[in-house]
Amino acid sequence: KTEQTIFLAAFGFEGITLLAAAFFSFQKFLRRPSVDQEVSFSVPVWLIIALTLVGGVSILIGYGIGEIKAINWLVLPILTIPAVVFPLLVLLMFGARKLPVGTRWQTWNILGLGMTLAPFLLFTFEIIVGLVILFIVIAYIVTQPHLASDLQTLSDQIMVLGPQSQAAIDLLAPLVTKPAVIVTILIYVALLVPIIEEIFKPLGVWLFAGKLDTPAQGFTLGALSGAAYGLIETLNISGQPGDWAVLLFSRIGTGLLHITTSALMGAAIVLAWRQRRYLRLLGTYLLAVLFHGSWNALAVLFSISDLSKSLDQPDWLHNIQQPITIAMVILAMGLFAILVITNRRLRKTVSPALVETTVPPENMDTSLTP
Repeated sequence: KTEQTIFLAAFGFEGITLLAAAFFSFQKFLRRPSVDQEVSFSVPVWLIIALTLVGGVSILIGYGIGEIKAINWLVLPILTIPAVVFPLLVLLMFGARKLPVGTRWQTWNILGLGMTLAPFLLFTFEIIVGLVILFIVIAYIVTQPHLASDLQTLSDQIMVLGPQSQAAIDLLAPLVTKPAVIVTILIYVALLVPIIEEIFKPLGVWLFAGKLDTPAQGFTLGALSGAAYGLIETLNISGQPGDWAVLLFSRIGTGLLHITTSALMGAAIVLAWRQRRYLRLLGTYLLAVLFHGSWNALAVLFSISDLSKSLDQPDWLHNIQQPITIAMVILAMGLFAILVITNRRLRKTVSPALVETTVPPENMDTSLTP
């Protein structure tokens, strides 16, 4: 029941956000001048602090009531939206602060693309790649008669026990800690997935590159693309069984990863389009894949280590959780530093005239809402 209500709240918020994006697209179709107004993420510091506190308190309250089934089905769905949205919004503000963004319709269209078409393309290509890997694994098993026989015996046991039974899960779980399985998972999750995602996450920037004036604008809209993808990804798993608070807290680091790598890609895409800096684009892409792959590898190894403890599997897997945690914290700090430092460097490249049009006077409406 709790998972269902959380998913209902998440999907409802996604629907409202996408309706807003559709509204601005329709307004652009009608050639309404209001959609061509500039927007800005130049928000006061107190608002960033307030959003951080509200998001953090939401996660803490959720942690406190997570096991109280009498109320968590009602409270957790309410807390899910600020716990997911506000951390992403704060990180986006750090990346986009005092930089040109674009018009309302551009901003909302890129947000919508980051929540719809980009995830769809990513999911499609990742499924195709996953099927190719599965085919290769099956082909290898066929050439190993003893391995094929062992797997057939295991399959028969699972069918007798029932695929959903705990006994069947206990039989399958030790396979995950086998070196060959770990390597296969890492190749897919830490190499192939980042290669695909870092191309398609800034989809909106690719499509609007010809209409963007500066790398700073590409950086901002790339950060928005990453935030949109992180939003849809986190909301769609927010109702999974398990520790709600730990899940959403850990997703803040993943959101930071998506925002930073997509922001870097956004700036590089505009540079390639405007100045033909193709090597710069390739280098930025490889760097984004490296960051993403490192994060995914650490996350996979942490999960496998956690599983190995419950299964009493090889000792070397038991002892890597602390180093992995430290490495993930260092990587997250590095990503945040890159986001902030790059933002400050790009501010110096923006002409005063462009800043004046982007940071509006008090009487100009720059809200992102209709």
